[in-house]
Amino acid sequence: MDLIGPATVVSVAYIDPGNFGANIAAGSAYGLDLLWVVWLSGLLAIMYQYISGVLGLESGVGLLDHLKARLRPLWPLYVPALFAVALATDLAEFVGLIIAFELLLGLPVYLAAFLGSIDVILLLVLGDRGRAYFAAIGVLASVVGLSFLIELVLVRPDLLSVAYHSLVPALGGGVALYAASIVGATIMPHALLLHSHIVGGLDRRVHRTQTLYNLGIASAVNAAMQIVAAYALYGKAIQISTVPKILEPLYGPLAGLAFSIALLSSGLASSAVSVQAGALILERTLGREVARYKARLFFRLINIVPTAAILAAGLNPLDLLVYTQVVLSMVLPMVLLPLVAFARPYMSKKLAAAAYAAGAFVILIDLLTLV
Repeated sequence: MDLIGPATVVSVAYIDPGNFGANIAAGSAYGLDLLWVVWLSGLLAIMYQYISGVLGLESGVGLLDHLKARLRPLWPLYVPALFAVALATDLAEFVGLIIAFELLLGLPVYLAAFLGSIDVILLLVLGDRGRAYFAAIGVLASVVGLSFLIELVLVRPDLLSVAYHSLVPALGGGVALYAASIVGATIMPHALLLHSHIVGGLDRRVHRTQTLYNLGIASAVNAAMQIVAAYALYGKAIQISTVPKILEPLYGPLAGLAFSIALLSSGLASSAVSVQAGALILERTLGREVARYKARLFFRLINIVPTAAILAAGLNPLDLLVYTQVVLSMVLPMVLLPLVAFARPYMSKKLAAAAYAAGAFVILIDLLTLV
């Protein structure tokens, strides 16, 4: 069975720089205490992505079209929320690219910001067919996974401790913000929207297998991010740009280089999903087709000045990455609950009940963040 398909494209969203920020911040602040959130969020992402694909397969219509047609009175409320999602994902990728170019090339912020728009140029050159682009995306995603495999080998975590914190929930004071950022970074509303639009005519069993395989790997990479942060960065005051400097004395130059390359690859690879989702959002808002590079350029131009200013001012970009993922978590219920309702005729009662219950969990995490 072919394991590469629409779920492969969607899974790339789960290793974007926002995931770096959420997992590194959580691991450095709380060790392995939030590792269970990573695995639980990964399981929920698999479930919701499966449902999203089923909706597209069975109804022949993507989730955005369902939202616009069936919740028309609420559509004016959805437009700013969806734009916030597109801006937050673009911002996380842009910040990741800027920092990666700073680390790898030693560039000042303004030059790194210029190079950080390389994904726009790639989309312009490759056009909207994107076959070569998605081939490159697959390679970049593999680089991210390999880089964190190297980090795990170098860090040598205690496997019993990892297993314990993967299974035993801990949600002490002050962790809700980080938990919400992990949920937002892992389930990701724009990826859910996209899957229903690109699933095509797959057999449902193939769709299920591809979703389990690709998102399972993405979840493991996320867990690896937090494990590395817990063992290498716990208790340290860090910025994401200082992570390689901390890793190198402890584990050698390969650790720092692998992290920087993974961050660059992550920012470039995850553009595949956010660009397509951003184009869909613009198309449904404007009522006409929008080229992917134009969609990326639109959101990037909005983000470029404030992002460069924030980084140039010396503010911690790790905080910026965390908050972008919290924004995604806050918007998630607006996507999850209609998704389950629209797909209800195509799935079992047990799956629908589980999906609604998981939606309640997401809402609870969001509410705890606001308290």
